Amino acid sequence: DALQEYKTQVYKELVAVAPPRPGVLELMDEALEARDGKGTPLRVCICSASTKSACLFVLDKLVGTERMKRIDVVLAGDDVPRKKPDPLIYNTCLERLLDEGTHNLEPESCVVVEDSLIGLQAAKGAGMRCLITTTSSTENQDFSDADAVLKDLGGVKLEQLFPADPSLALLSGV
Repeated sequence: DALQEYKTQVYKELVAVAPPRPGVLELMDEALEARDGKGTPLRVCICSASTKSACLFVLDKLVGTERMKRIDVVLAGDDVPRKKPDPLIYNTCLERLLDEGTHNLEPESCVVVEDSLIGLQAAKGAGMRCLITTTSSTENQDFSDADAVLKDLGGVKLEQLFPADPSLALLSGV
């Protein structure tokens, strides 16, 4: 127990000073503003494999309280009985959005941003498109099933994820 408490404390100290990955907050803000400003059916959700308490701690530190109030659904690993790579967390998120009155939302219209193979497998298992942003620990994984693979989200714009012409590939022209 003492070792687990120490590990948790060190983790919290590291997260408290860690910056968000490049482009994440900018893309999140663009998505939230597009939804709020235009009344578009766009929804912003977070599905994490970590525990709810760890997830909320990290999100509070990296995303911030004000942004978090605007997120439509937040699910963590302990919110579902089966973890990624099982698609249940993404299917549950979609169900919650539909329960809240989001109409005409199909899995293939969703874009998931993931950073690992198990996340990619979960997103694809749910029938959703998936953009991978690699990390130093995942950059050598096989992401051939991903719709796009990038080092980070720096410079990525919402229109590249949801092009006006749905026949265009995710991030075409990047």
